[in-house]
Amino acid sequence: MIYDLKGSSKAEVADRIDYDRREVQKLLTGIDIKPDELVKIVRIGKKNERDGKSRPAKAVFRGPDTAAILKNKKKIVESSTQKSSIDPDQIPLQRKILSGLRQQIEDKISNGERGLTLRYVNGVPSITKVKTKN
Repeated sequence: MIYDLKGSSKAEVADRIDYDRREVQKLLTGIDIKPDELVKIVRIGKKNERDGKSRPAKAVFRGPDTAAILKNKKKIVESSTQKSSIDPDQIPLQRKILSGLRQQIEDKISNGERGLTLRYVNGVPSITKVKTKN
């Protein structure tokens, strides 16, 4: 999922799809992913021009290697004016679990605990203490 990707204001669907493809390919050139790896891109949600927010885009790639590369690229800056972030596509249950863990960290920090972080261990998010360097 790509967030904060500026959308096209064109009326034709084909023009908007082409625009989105070009924008995603621009982002990918900064991290050495070949343009032909991108199979398709789909905007998620209803288009609402009144709120001024861009809809998230779901990018589908040819192989799992590309997904592994993108996992490590949390934020991509195309230019000084546009920032886009990439996160994995998650089902509602995964989002709920992650949100609950974030809330637990906030609660523990407000109770005085320090050095807590959210880490993925074998693909499962968990709260861990940050290891200090000696």
